[in-house]
Amino acid sequence: MARIVYAGEGCTGCKTCSVACTYAHDREFNLRASRIWVVKEEPATDYPATCVHCAKPRCQEACPVKAVIKAGDLVLVDEGACIGCGACIEACPFGAITLHPARRVAIKCDLCRGEEPQCVKFCPAGVLKLQVPAAIAQEKRVK
Repeated sequence: MARIVYAGEGCTGCKTCSVACTYAHDREFNLRASRIWVVKEEPATDYPATCVHCAKPRCQEACPVKAVIKAGDLVLVDEGACIGCGACIEACPFGAITLHPARRVAIKCDLCRGEEPQCVKFCPAGVLKLQVPAAIAQEKRVK
């Protein structure tokens, strides 16, 4: 399954990834609407965190209206079906889902809907990578 991974040490905590994410999804700069967050740990460690697109997502199991769906290897939120109850937020062991501050529906990483993930593209430290399974990478090379 494809997912965004933190490639070791080096996150500066600049939050460019979060800004790029919100702009890609909402065409505005609102860190509260980001689908990737910079976590700060003491003494001075920062690292980005986002959805890992679980094989058996607890968020999907918890959703009472089935708004969290699997699309191939991706775990996505159908915002039109979401009622904003927060059950998926509580169920996620990674804290990778939040409510959109304006629309009040669940939001999470969707890998920029199949486009190049903007957090990876704009990370100035180059510590975010799109991890693609070997089978998918091989298929892209063949085409």
